[in-house]
Amino acid sequence: MSSSKKWKKKIETAEQYAEVFDVGRALSSVGDDRDFLTEVVGLTRAAWPTLLADIREGMARGDLRVVETNARLAKAAAQNVAARRAYESAFQLQTVAGKGDMQAAEKALASLEGEVEILQFFLATLETPTKPS
Repeated sequence: MSSSKKWKKKIETAEQYAEVFDVGRALSSVGDDRDFLTEVVGLTRAAWPTLLADIREGMARGDLRVVETNARLAKAAAQNVAARRAYESAFQLQTVAGKGDMQAAEKALASLEGEVEILQFFLATLETPTKPS
């Protein structure tokens, strides 16, 4: 199967999960440059563990300013790969942390962690290099 056909299949498969990861929109946002999108996906996947660890650390210290800042970064990471649900969860966490609501921040963090876990699965399928036939 050609590289182009493999990408088409990935896009078709991912379209049914566009609220998790809109690969068509992500690809469009990088001018249909598949190699560049693969790089962006790799950088985003690598950033998530640190972002979540920093958020958890801020939560453990009760430092909602740190949580808010890192939630904003998580929101940007989600936006870079057209991950709507992760973006919305990060936005919610940023909002409640900004209001100083620790209890709501704990719930929002749990939601974000779940969305990132799902997102990482989808991003891993895109990051896997396709071999030319």
